[in-house]
Amino acid sequence: MNTLLTGAEARSKLLVGVNKVANAVKGTFGPNARTVIIQNPMGMPVILNDGVTIARAVHDTDPYVQMGIDLLKEVASEAQEKSGDGTTSATLIAQTLCNGSLSLMENGISPLVIRDMFKDLLEKTETYIASTVIEDFDLTAVATIAANNDRELGELIADIVKRRHGITIERSSTGETYVKTTSGFEMNAGYAHAVMANAPRAKCEFDNPLVLTTTEKVNTFNALVPALEIAVKENRPLVIFCPDFNPSMLQNLLVNIVQGKVSVCMVKPAGMPEQQQAWLEDTAAATASRLFKISVNESIVEVKKEDLGTCDKFVASQTNTIITLKETIELEKYINKLEDLIDDADNSWLQEQYYNRVNRLGKGISTIYVGGASELEQVETKERVDDAVNACKLALSSGVVIGGGATLFRAAEYLQDITPVNEDNIISDLFYRGLSTPLDTIVENAGKGILPQYGGIGDLDVDNTGYICGKTGEHRCALEDGVLDPIQVVLNSLESAVSIAALVLMTDAAITAPDQ
Repeated sequence: MNTLLTGAEARSKLLVGVNKVANAVKGTFGPNARTVIIQNPMGMPVILNDGVTIARAVHDTDPYVQMGIDLLKEVASEAQEKSGDGTTSATLIAQTLCNGSLSLMENGISPLVIRDMFKDLLEKTETYIASTVIEDFDLTAVATIAANNDRELGELIADIVKRRHGITIERSSTGETYVKTTSGFEMNAGYAHAVMANAPRAKCEFDNPLVLTTTEKVNTFNALVPALEIAVKENRPLVIFCPDFNPSMLQNLLVNIVQGKVSVCMVKPAGMPEQQQAWLEDTAAATASRLFKISVNESIVEVKKEDLGTCDKFVASQTNTIITLKETIELEKYINKLEDLIDDADNSWLQEQYYNRVNRLGKGISTIYVGGASELEQVETKERVDDAVNACKLALSSGVVIGGGATLFRAAEYLQDITPVNEDNIISDLFYRGLSTPLDTIVENAGKGILPQYGGIGDLDVDNTGYICGKTGEHRCALEDGVLDPIQVVLNSLESAVSIAALVLMTDAAITAPDQ
């Protein structure tokens, strides 16, 4: 087989892969979403409508087509990592932009011109979307939409997110969905490398792991060997909290993880040295682990089994970590000690720091146990719950915009109004089609009977709160119906789509690995 393709031939192969992934997820978009069944070599097939999971399941025997598939998988993964939702929207926009870009190139338009025009239009679109943000909204509506219009699930999730607890999601041992709050805390720092992820949605999950905490920078792999040997002997995973690490050390650790020799996750607390120190002290106290302090010449090389702490559950993503604990008298005493320090602090800044530490240790962790009539239903519902939790968190932090693809559609109309007529209009028109793709797909998935009613939404009302209902095809008020999307989900989806489209149109050659 030829290991090199160039020019249009290479790009056309990539496009086949792009279309394979996008067509696989297209039917799952909107309120009338359908499902996809994925073969499971270990048992029953999996039925779900989660964009990123479906994208990961798509494969092709042609390595060049597979490259296109992998590129679009990256779109879904990027949207998932940035906002935990919006993967299908990003995939569909990328498909429109990729197909249109290659058509323009066949007509003699330079890929550099197309790429630069996309970047310019992206900036203008983001500016417009930012101007439409809604800060006063019903969080339940956001959760309901993200949970595929399950109102009961949306109410449960919104109530939990409002408490601003750390949140974990587990499968219920019964058919019921319920919430249980336990002791624990959330840290705004994730794992050191994606290879450490061992669970769906790029998460690292451990039950009853050993915990090592230190204030020293981990410079060599040998420094970790004593702790790793204890973990292997105990047949338990190991979680390491440290302020920094040497990249070369990390590579050695990752090799051992890939080879299955150890189960390890390393977390570097965020912030300045003083903030890192506080996180490490709190983590050590919460997990009952010894904090090795470099300031008094303590080193993790000397670690013993009794120096390692533990927790009930450890969950880390690329950006955050959740630790679930048992309530202990020791932790309660530690929190009381921090409360005393609030009163003894010399200034308001120190008081605030101690208050924040008490607050984060005392909030607890809410676990959503997802029920279902079958294992397949539990898996599908768990994916929807995860999407809804992420959507709610982003909505609280950044606000929302009108959902149902209406905001992107209006952005296209806005750009058309302000763009002067010139030779670049053909590129602009492609970008507008990309922005309209989510709405077009929702309408298409609603059924052919609705299509005749679809005549655009720009003139629906003066305050731009209208949208097209994907169930009925009617023009309705999004605020009244609660059809809202977190603004960050919309922006991240669009940015990921434009990024991959630029990669595809700038591709001039594709090379495969030679057969062994």
